[in-house]
Amino acid sequence: MLRAAEKEHNLTVPSVIVADRQAIVCQGIGSLVAQLPDVALGTHATDMAGLRRALNETEGCTIVIVGVRLADADINGVLDMLRREFPDAMVVVVAEETEFAFIRTAVKSGANSVCMMSQILVSLPKILGKLVEGHSILPTDVLRRLTSDNGDSLTRREHEILGLLVNGLTNFQISARLGLSENTVKYYLKTIYQKLDVNSRGGAIAKYVAGQY
Repeated sequence: MLRAAEKEHNLTVPSVIVADRQAIVCQGIGSLVAQLPDVALGTHATDMAGLRRALNETEGCTIVIVGVRLADADINGVLDMLRREFPDAMVVVVAEETEFAFIRTAVKSGANSVCMMSQILVSLPKILGKLVEGHSILPTDVLRRLTSDNGDSLTRREHEILGLLVNGLTNFQISARLGLSENTVKYYLKTIYQKLDVNSRGGAIAKYVAGQY
């Protein structure tokens, strides 16, 4: 009888899936979520396949708390997948201070909320409470930075190309993946290098991985 009641409760409150490339981060955030009364903690995932599996196994309203990188994708790829395959899922992106550029990208891509890791104990319960009520929310400090920063200088296509570069694809492979000529890819890379103030693939990758763009 108790198990039936627990199952009914889990179907009437949002399930929370935590996804990050580091399992220890998932477990830490999960421990916080498990203490909250208005949500039910689901499974965690460290890669795209695991996230898809967790979402497919979850019934009813779902909230995904995701770091800026999984083992095989960054936040851009994760948000693209969620928009295409699980458009009803609500998304909270968690990032470190040094990764704030990913926060700008996440907001532009339609994330329901963002949370800085340094504020997670205070901010995450409030954010989840608002999402349960059906409201998207941006913490005041994040909103202030978003409106005061110069903004993300990279275009969506440049983000896409840089993401593939980070994943180790060659110019030829990038051109084949995106249906562009190699010369067009080279042109994009030249523009990316100028915007990031670097002169090599390695420099561009280092800045992108650090969220400094």
